[in-house]
Amino acid sequence: MIRIDRGPEPLELPDVRRDELERFRAIVLTSGYDRNQLGTRYTAVKEALWRRQELKCCYCEKVCENVGNDLEHYRPTSRYWWLAWTWENLLFACQNCNRWAKNDDFPLADEKTRLKAEESPPQGEQPQLVDPATEDPLDSIQFVWDEASDRWLPRPRGASVKGAETIRVLELDRQALLELFQNYVRDYLMPDVNHLRELMKNGNEHAVRDTWKRNVRRALQRTMFYTALAHDVFDHYFPEDERRRWGLELPRP
Repeated sequence: MIRIDRGPEPLELPDVRRDELERFRAIVLTSGYDRNQLGTRYTAVKEALWRRQELKCCYCEKVCENVGNDLEHYRPTSRYWWLAWTWENLLFACQNCNRWAKNDDFPLADEKTRLKAEESPPQGEQPQLVDPATEDPLDSIQFVWDEASDRWLPRPRGASVKGAETIRVLELDRQALLELFQNYVRDYLMPDVNHLRELMKNGNEHAVRDTWKRNVRRALQRTMFYTALAHDVFDHYFPEDERRRWGLELPRP
């Protein structure tokens, strides 16, 4: 997961929000929350978000099609129905992360601080789910090599509680996703790692710097999938002290 930039609110959303909020508020006041009557007009901005996120799920970074995947509500509509049409609450996500993992789960540091109807966030809420549009997920989650399982695993960075909860809620350590991570590292990153190691062994400083810059720039460009994973793979095989000796920079994606 990496930080995303939603960009400005699409021009059509304010009118949708005004009309739909008025309509659905009446339903809630009369008969309570009914997901079936929420409607889907918020999906008018789905393609805009998909493109702003470089065609990737905001959580697992898998490149996926717009059709068949979801316009995700960071704060779920079952708990925060009045935010269903709010730009700052919308993200594009794959079905696996949104429907089958997160669903309506939205943990807080203190349940007593959960927003009351029609309050604007955050008030006193401290969400324990990383919001990739307002914070850098790399502060909370890192990928580590686990020899026992022969896998790259997402883990809380620095014992981050938010990182642990985000991994749990989104099931970022689900088996299918771990296999995709592993295949990506093996097929796309390890050839670059091994090539750089060989150049370092030969002591060719110019070639090392030139190859590092080219490979890292390619792996960390925002259109690539699994860029947070790529960042941590390079950090693992080329620790900070070694990068400093060779004059190499490892930017965050």
